[in-house]
Amino acid sequence: MRVLIIRGTGGEKNNESGWFYHLALEGLSISHTMFNHRDLVRKSVVFKIAQVSDYLFRKIQSHSLRNIPFIYKRADDRLLAAVVEFKPHLVLVTQAKTITPALMDRIRRAIPDVIIVCHFQDNPFFYDPPFKTIPYYDHFFVKDTYVLNEVRKLGFKNVSYLPQACAPQVHRPVPDMTDAEREFYGSDLAFVGSMYPYRVRILEALKGYDFKIWGSGFHGDIPADSFVYSKHQRRWVVGREKSMVFTASKININTQNYQNDIFGVSSKVFQIAAAGGFQLMGYKPDLEKLFEIGSEIAVFHSRDELVELVDYYLERSEERQAMAQRARQRVLSEHTFVHRFCEIAERCGLSLSS
Repeated sequence: MRVLIIRGTGGEKNNESGWFYHLALEGLSISHTMFNHRDLVRKSVVFKIAQVSDYLFRKIQSHSLRNIPFIYKRADDRLLAAVVEFKPHLVLVTQAKTITPALMDRIRRAIPDVIIVCHFQDNPFFYDPPFKTIPYYDHFFVKDTYVLNEVRKLGFKNVSYLPQACAPQVHRPVPDMTDAEREFYGSDLAFVGSMYPYRVRILEALKGYDFKIWGSGFHGDIPADSFVYSKHQRRWVVGREKSMVFTASKININTQNYQNDIFGVSSKVFQIAAAGGFQLMGYKPDLEKLFEIGSEIAVFHSRDELVELVDYYLERSEERQAMAQRARQRVLSEHTFVHRFCEIAERCGLSLSS
């Protein structure tokens, strides 16, 4: 079997599912290659001249400017050349926000028997190109059962549920952490992710605790006097650094994105567990399909309950460690990118040994 992975970034990126699928396929000894489409789109002359921002990039994706041929031409032509040269049996799209129906048609004309699937990491209802391209895929996988049910109501028969996962090669405990690293990355409470007003509202209940916030920055209207500014480390952590935060912190607070995680959960749930960290997260219905709540992962349903559970678990180190170990065993046995790829292959009728 030959697999072409369409990613959104180039090189080794320890926070991107295309790279994680690459690691899984390496472990399975499956011939594959990767192609970075989105970055090539962003390098088009339109973006270079305009010095375009992420905001304008989203506008180009979502509105009439996306129909200007030369915005996508360079990236599309190079991707098509890679498809023709590699002749994949399966094209796995992990970044679908620049993949258009026209490009899909070109790929199928070049390789008529190719199977094209997408494991979409967000909510397709909020992204115009991925939503419009759903019927062009053989299989379109979403991570949220609410989204799955709503999409199927619209008549899409090729959409299935496939949750996120972890990559044990990246998301793992860090036993060789130095005392200085443990001091720097550790705290009673930790949160890794971007700051939005709704998250600030939740986390403000914890402003009196030993708390470190890690992530890319602030989004939306967050008051200038918010406590999150004093707790924020101004550091984006990936790879070993991210695992050190998860491992060295007593409790990893995990709030999900209300737009992208309605019933489902993000990859961070699996990453924390794989790193051996204990997590306390906001309840989502799909969690019950993935973990044993109360035994492997603790959940809260309100700000008041969050504070109560923080106080409870801070005093119970052995219980935290036992739950974290059970969660790690769960993800390693059921929730890696190897497991996810095997399910994709099975749905597509492909043999791993072919």
